Amino acid sequence: MSGTTNRPLVFVDLDDTLFQTPRKMADGERFAVAFDVAGQAISYMTPIQKQFVEWLLQTADVIPVTARGVETYRRVDLPFCHGAICAHGGVLLSETGELDVAWQARMQALLRDEQARLPVLADTLLQLGRDNGLTLRTWVETGAGLNLYAVVKHQQMQDSVLHTVLALAQSQRLIDGLSIHLNGNNLAFLPECLGKQAAVREWIRRDQERFGERVYLGFGDSLTDLGFLGECHWWGTPQRGQLARQIFEGLQHG
Repeated sequence: MSGTTNRPLVFVDLDDTLFQTPRKMADGERFAVAFDVAGQAISYMTPIQKQFVEWLLQTADVIPVTARGVETYRRVDLPFCHGAICAHGGVLLSETGELDVAWQARMQALLRDEQARLPVLADTLLQLGRDNGLTLRTWVETGAGLNLYAVVKHQQMQDSVLHTVLALAQSQRLIDGLSIHLNGNNLAFLPECLGKQAAVREWIRRDQERFGERVYLGFGDSLTDLGFLGECHWWGTPQRGQLARQIFEGLQHG
C-alpha cells in the first residue's frame, strides 16, 4: 500500500443520473453540462443535481462510469480528476485522461471475435428498421481502435420503437450471445465480456493496492448499472430512473 485516504471512492453513471436531455426535464432552472461536436448544449443538470455533484466532488474521489465513448465523455463539462470508465467498461482513462494500456490489451484479447460481428450487426439493424418503416440511427461505439458495442436510436425519439426493434432482432437471432441495454431511446448490444461491473471491480482492486480498503459508493439509473453498483458497499439511484421504477413496481405487485 503506497498511500492512505479517508475519502470515499464513488462510481457514478452520468446520463440520466447526474444530467439528462431537455425532453426528460420539467420547466425550470437548468445548467448546461454536456455538448455536441458543434459546442451546442444537449444535456443539463437541475439545481438539485448540481448540488449533488458539487457535494460529491468536494467530499469524495469520483469516477464516472459511463456508456459514453471517450470523445463524448470529454464533452461533459464537469471537473472529474481521478480518471473515468467509458464505453460500458471498454475503456479506462487515467487521472490525466490517458488510455489505460493494460486494460486495452485485455479488451483486445476478449473482444477479438466480436470485431467483425458488431459493424455487420449495426448495418443489419439499420436495414431491419427500413424494412419495417422505422427511422433508426445505428453505429458501433469504438475505443482505442476496438469495436466495443452496437447502438440503436430512433430518430424521432419514440422510445417504444426500440422495444419493437429488440423483438425483431431477437426473433431473427441477430443478437444471440450479446447483452442488452435498453433505457429510453437508447438500445445497445454488448459482448458478454464487456461491462461496467468488470471495469469497476478492476478499479477497486487497483485502488485497494494503492490505498487499502475504503468506502465504495455507487450511483446509477439503469437496470444494467446494477452490476457495478453491486461492487460497492452502498449504492443509490435517482428517484425517477429506470431502476427506481422497477423497484417500486416490483414492491407494489409483489
